[in-house]
Amino acid sequence: MDFQKAKIYLDKLNREFARMSKDPENTLRIDVDIMGSYVRELYDAILTETPEVIAPKAEPAPARPIAHRPPVVEPVVEIAPPPPPAPVVAEVPPPAPPPPVREEPPAPAPPPPPVEVPKPAPPRTAAPVSMGGLEVLFEEKQAKELSEKLAESAIADLKKAIALNDRLLYTSELFAGDGQSFERALAALNSFSNFEEARDYIVQYCAVQYTWSDKKRLDIAKAFIKLVRRRYK
Repeated sequence: MDFQKAKIYLDKLNREFARMSKDPENTLRIDVDIMGSYVRELYDAILTETPEVIAPKAEPAPARPIAHRPPVVEPVVEIAPPPPPAPVVAEVPPPAPPPPVREEPPAPAPPPPPVEVPKPAPPRTAAPVSMGGLEVLFEEKQAKELSEKLAESAIADLKKAIALNDRLLYTSELFAGDGQSFERALAALNSFSNFEEARDYIVQYCAVQYTWSDKKRLDIAKAFIKLVRRRYK
């Protein structure tokens, strides 16, 4: 081992370590590299081979004239080199903690689908509507009995006045099972100011299109028109 060289780099390591430990927050990468180079130089100086120390051989003692024994030769004593000092390990600052994980807020729920609003019926034209043989649908009999008169009392809203079973019957028989067409017709018939306008709408957009004059639909169509007539009393 080269003691002189090892001492030089050991002193450099101690000085650098003392300087860096005073301000560990501002330790640069170049400072760490310099410390590493000093450690490598110290390690090389420690591993440098030194010549072995061999003790001088002793001269053989002169033989005594009275003794007939061979001369005694002392063994060669080899002195082992001292063990190398332990390497200096520089303290490395602990790594910085990882940044906190930011939780993303949940995505907002999609908006509900728009509710389809029944389209209003087209406006009634000023020109008179031809009945085309549908007069039988609008024939009105005078009520004589008290029960018949009560059954013809005025109603404010067709949608509320029609029971569920009647809704199913009118939708199936008078509007070919098309519920949207039935709802549009009720909305239009509720919006007119008098029965004449409602009658023209029924003839133009309902009775002809769905053949209410057919025998199997005639009585049901009359019952529905009777209900519509009560809307304007």
